[in-house]
Amino acid sequence: MSMSKLRKISEATLKSVKTGHSGLFTTNDLALLIDIEVDLNFAKYLHKAVKVGVLEKVCTNVFINPMVPPEGKGILVKIANIIHWDKLVYISLESQLSYLGVISQVMMDRLTVMTTGRSGVIKTKYGIIEFTHTSRKIESIKDNLYFDPDIGAFRATKEKAVKDLKRVGRNISMIETIDE
Repeated sequence: MSMSKLRKISEATLKSVKTGHSGLFTTNDLALLIDIEVDLNFAKYLHKAVKVGVLEKVCTNVFINPMVPPEGKGILVKIANIIHWDKLVYISLESQLSYLGVISQVMMDRLTVMTTGRSGVIKTKYGIIEFTHTSRKIESIKDNLYFDPDIGAFRATKEKAVKDLKRVGRNISMIETIDE
């Protein structure tokens, strides 16, 4: 592994962030940036890049350049959207109810989202993302979602977040007021 190869990934990620990239790079992003095929050798290359500090692993298949870490609001939801890039992801459940002030608990370092993808809990460098699967069709959900431009993500309305919480069998005793 030559230093020039490691320098190449460092310079490519720095340049990308300076030109507007979020700073969260998937394995495929990195391969595309330096024009390398994703294979076992590339996996070894990424491992080496992390080991020497050129890249930092955020979670499986998501990396940052530690010299230009991503900034701003919504880092966990950006990661959630990268992980489930081909699925609907929207902030709901406790995270959304906390955001709306419906529950007093403040969700720190944990994001709860609904997704048409698989359920699961992903630990990242920035906190935990909890994906909860919904089998609802997008057509039946879309009127109960709104886009939050501050974080570049969809959020559930208060009513939808409460319904989601009940539907998945979560603790609803923390809800201070339910206007139904």
